[in-house]
Amino acid sequence: MLGLLVAVSAVACYAGAVSITNVTVPDRSAAAGWVYLRYSPDPTWVNRIEFRCEYTISPASANPPTITWLKGPFTDRQVIYKWSSSGEVYVHPEFAGRVSVESRTRPTLVLTDAKYDDWGRYWCRVTNEDQSDEFGTDEESLLFYYKSTVYDYDVPARGGQYSFVEVDKTPVRVKAGGTARLNCEGSGGPLASIVWFKGPSCTQDGKCNVYEMVINKTAVPQPHPILGPGTVNVSPKYAGRASLDFNDGGYYNYYYPDLTITDIRPTDVGRYWCTDDAPLWYQNDLRSRDSQSVVVLLDDEAPTPSCDGKADGMYQDPGDCSRYYSCSGGWLYGPAPCLTGLFFNEALQVCDWPNNVACA
Repeated sequence: MLGLLVAVSAVACYAGAVSITNVTVPDRSAAAGWVYLRYSPDPTWVNRIEFRCEYTISPASANPPTITWLKGPFTDRQVIYKWSSSGEVYVHPEFAGRVSVESRTRPTLVLTDAKYDDWGRYWCRVTNEDQSDEFGTDEESLLFYYKSTVYDYDVPARGGQYSFVEVDKTPVRVKAGGTARLNCEGSGGPLASIVWFKGPSCTQDGKCNVYEMVINKTAVPQPHPILGPGTVNVSPKYAGRASLDFNDGGYYNYYYPDLTITDIRPTDVGRYWCTDDAPLWYQNDLRSRDSQSVVVLLDDEAPTPSCDGKADGMYQDPGDCSRYYSCSGGWLYGPAPCLTGLFFNEALQVCDWPNNVACA
């Protein structure tokens, strides 16, 4: 019997309303997803660049959010700066003395003494610790090039191609059993590698970096009609319900890898991420995978957790079997999510395999 339970004490009190975090990196749209800093021999040149970041949390949280800046491709990154809700600050040794965030309300990352090895994708992540689940965590990225000479040929080894996506971030509300269509615009064309993820979910050690693959299409090595569009793989959880719909964009190399999910279930609610990479025939790799997210909500009047008349203990969320809440002295704590793929078993007071749990 599996007994995997996330500590309720780490979850703040709230009931009913879901607080949604939304992150915006303003320079994405203004610069087609990337910025660069060019070395200059001019003695007045300042080796400094800013990566701007803005966010909203609605409804607002009573506590300050955790601000994290990461570097690398989506789902495979390292933390370079973290300003915890508690006030603690962590800086990666490689960036010690070179990165800073002056304001938690506008968490722009300032990078000084930049060098060629700093090129890559930088992510601004904001986590509402009062709701540290898929709804409470969002992030966006910007690709940074550092040109160490005054000449244009000094670019990263991957060449001039890079990943860039734009997702319609308007929350999608759908009734149980209905259909959700998530809109995404990507670069790289239909030959690119495409993945839709769901997450992040949290592990028992408190790290919220686990992303569940919903559907993916493999990249095509070269533009050859015999190779076809690539292989599409669907997670068993979404088998027969998830599909990709490709439509060519209005510009060369742009397309729309929209995700459609039918027969929506309570466990489908959460945050979905569209990510792609340019085709392999561009001599590309996955080092710059971009991503944006959209939230899916169940548009039903589902029953909400309540401690009225209940003894102290933990209970399954009546609107979502994969979540649970705790009652103590009439106070409600949670809900909190089980690990991905598990349901809460009230009889055993643990998160358990779905086939061991009664779920309405």
